[in-house]
Amino acid sequence: GSKKGRQMPAKLKFRVVHCSSEDPEFPSTELNAHSPHTVGWQSARFCDYPQELGFQFAGPVHLMQLQVLSHQYKIASKLELFVGTCADGDKMSYQKCKWKRLGYLSLDNNERSSWQARELKSVQLDAYGRFLKIVSHSCHVNKLNMYSQIGLIAINLIGDSASPAAAGQAALQGGMPSAAVPGAGGAAARKEISALDDLTFDLNFDPATAAQIRELHVAKERAVRAEDYDAAKRLKEAMQRLKQVGARMAKLELRKKAAVDNEDYDTAKLIKSEMDKLRAGLSYASDHQASD
Repeated sequence: GSKKGRQMPAKLKFRVVHCSSEDPEFPSTELNAHSPHTVGWQSARFCDYPQELGFQFAGPVHLMQLQVLSHQYKIASKLELFVGTCADGDKMSYQKCKWKRLGYLSLDNNERSSWQARELKSVQLDAYGRFLKIVSHSCHVNKLNMYSQIGLIAINLIGDSASPAAAGQAALQGGMPSAAVPGAGGAAARKEISALDDLTFDLNFDPATAAQIRELHVAKERAVRAEDYDAAKRLKEAMQRLKQVGARMAKLELRKKAAVDNEDYDTAKLIKSEMDKLRAGLSYASDHQASD
């Protein structure tokens, strides 16, 4: 057999392969990437329900967690989740899947926040497949949602790649009993999910900063394993600095975009030079680190 070690759960790559309807300004392709500029998907105005979104993974996966960030007032009342597997020999196709219902999650009507805050919902899963289907049967009615739409800003899926055998086995048994999955289920799997894979992480940092923080994290883990605690401490401090600067950059980037949209190019130029300064300060700090 293979002597592959246990994988750490991580963000799974996926792409949207099906969508019942979309608002041209908010197409479903928005769900394929996470960044501070993600505007997300919205169903068409006055769409027919149910609305369905389909996602395909790069290969067979073991799904452990789903995170959904809902629009603040175009809110689905609940989302039903299904995992799809394809029989061997069939062409991988969303249409030909065998679906297994995993359950549903309810979203708050958001009146309490006066439709200002976006709800981030996380659910633990234990399922195997190649596809995920999310179905919504209705939206919450409120005065701001004039066209009875639903909107999802972002979707994040965490898990690991599964051997086709495990996935096939799961399909036969209609989902695997937790006992058959080493280390899955419950707190153990949750603890292993890194904060860097959390959806909010990529929505708060520009992609370059996010990648840098992840690199520092890997280096820090390596230092800890080598028991080089001085390096680990330095890397931890560098990560904290990057996070502070990164959060500031993301805010500036949004302000710069707003200035450009308003054709206020003087302000945009000032913001850009402030961002350049921040960036230069960071690379100076990291060069220093590397050399000492």
